[in-house]
Amino acid sequence: MVAITNTTSLTFLKDELDATLGQAEAALEAFSEDATRTRELGVCVEAFHQVRGICQMLELSAAALMAEEMELVAEDIPRNATRREAQTAALGNAIVLIGRYLEYVQLKNQTLPELVIGGINELRRASGKPLIHESHFFRVDVSRERMPPALPNKSARADVSRLCRRLRHMYQVGLLGVLRGDNKVSLKLAGRALGRIDRLCGNAPISRLWWVARGAVEAMLSDGMTMTPARKALLSQYDRQIKRLVYEGEQALDAEVPLLLIKESVYVVSLCSHADGVVGEIKRAFDVKQSMTDAVLQEELALMSGASASVIRTVAVALKEELRDIQTTLDMASQGAADTNYDELSDTLLRLSGSLVMVGQNSEADLIRKRASEVRRWRPESIDLEGLEFQGLVDDLLTVENAVATLERKFVPADDINREVRNSRISLYQLDEARMTVVAECRAGVSLTKRSLSSYIDSGGDRMHLSNVPAVLGGLSGGLTFLELIRAKAIVEGCRTYIESKLLAEGSSVPGREQMETLADAISSIDYYLESIEEYKPIGDAVLDVADESLAELGVPVRRPVAETA
Repeated sequence: MVAITNTTSLTFLKDELDATLGQAEAALEAFSEDATRTRELGVCVEAFHQVRGICQMLELSAAALMAEEMELVAEDIPRNATRREAQTAALGNAIVLIGRYLEYVQLKNQTLPELVIGGINELRRASGKPLIHESHFFRVDVSRERMPPALPNKSARADVSRLCRRLRHMYQVGLLGVLRGDNKVSLKLAGRALGRIDRLCGNAPISRLWWVARGAVEAMLSDGMTMTPARKALLSQYDRQIKRLVYEGEQALDAEVPLLLIKESVYVVSLCSHADGVVGEIKRAFDVKQSMTDAVLQEELALMSGASASVIRTVAVALKEELRDIQTTLDMASQGAADTNYDELSDTLLRLSGSLVMVGQNSEADLIRKRASEVRRWRPESIDLEGLEFQGLVDDLLTVENAVATLERKFVPADDINREVRNSRISLYQLDEARMTVVAECRAGVSLTKRSLSSYIDSGGDRMHLSNVPAVLGGLSGGLTFLELIRAKAIVEGCRTYIESKLLAEGSSVPGREQMETLADAISSIDYYLESIEEYKPIGDAVLDVADESLAELGVPVRRPVAETA
């Protein structure tokens, strides 16, 4: 049996999760208004426990941990009046955040557990518990040795304490600058101090710490990473380890390496976009695979903390309607309408620019604002409809339309046909409409095929019912090619091969009921896949795995696309 991915299963359970969180939010609000209504907290505890169980089943470890913390906080509120206000506020924020996170997982088809660490820590801080680290969900073997090995130190071990005293001062100057916000120069200074300390420690056991610390600082510096509180805390912990060298000397050289610091440092290195120098050494030694950069992480965090998907979609729909009205006015003007009111058009453009600012499209807003000033001077009798000004406005409106469409796509479930279009002079909305038309046609072809197979079975194997199926599947294959759904196309080709060779070939016998059901499984999987795309809730590739297995059972190997088999 093929395991369904957590994001696929989430699609089916999302409504239940939203309803459960909604009940908890209403109960918490009732308790906030009247602290004597402690029964409402029981409703919250039960709701969070249910959310936790579902998230564990879906293997969404970050959401499960957050739901667990929410449950513990809700249980603790009646027992601790001094923390009640902070815990209630943290719980309210957590309900919003976990809802956003589950929506993010569904839409983006990736879990990215780092997105909820801040929310988990807010809950733990409100309860007086220690915070989890930025690398909490990062998996790495921290026992790996330094590669290449460090060179022996030429200085006497007894001099370590004395020499590190000055290097600690150098490091602290850099650290103080980072804490004040002067990152670049201060990180360079801190990195230089760590490099000197690393050479001073030579091949002593503790040198592994200074090696990864150097890499972490180099990663922060080279990528201009955001200096989060967790990263500032990491730099402060390096200072405490330098202090040990100053006061413990030789004994500190042979001390056990703090594995949590190693993990935190390697995690920062893993977010670096390059693999040169010490950063590359660490990535290779710890077998770190580049999955995400800090720039991407911060962008996704901003997405989580910004307007919700429903708000963005609502604004995008409004912008789309406003753009359509403007384009209609321009179309009528280009056809010779003499009553075009360009003052009203200018006002509409100004409103459009204001709406674009609301959703963070500042460059497009500036573009339209400038055009509004130009349009204010236009008059029907003098404007050149073929001139650069008029055509420039048309082009700029297409640019805005595609910017809005791209923004909307950030909150649309990830699927194989939701692709970037490099030609900026093509309307993304029109292209999406064309794609959805093709998806509908493909589904019609699948339905026709299923009916034909059903008639074939009911008639005891009358091939007449299948005579047009290869042609229908050929058209379906062409539609999937247009949609660039290459894997789905390969499965359809496999079904076509089976039908032609086993059902329509001269002398072929009628397959058994089980074989026909297996073929129907493969075709139905394609139907489910297309239906999920049509409804903007992509189900993921797991359903195609089912189709692959069905065809394999029928003895038809599916030729997987090169990109997937590489």
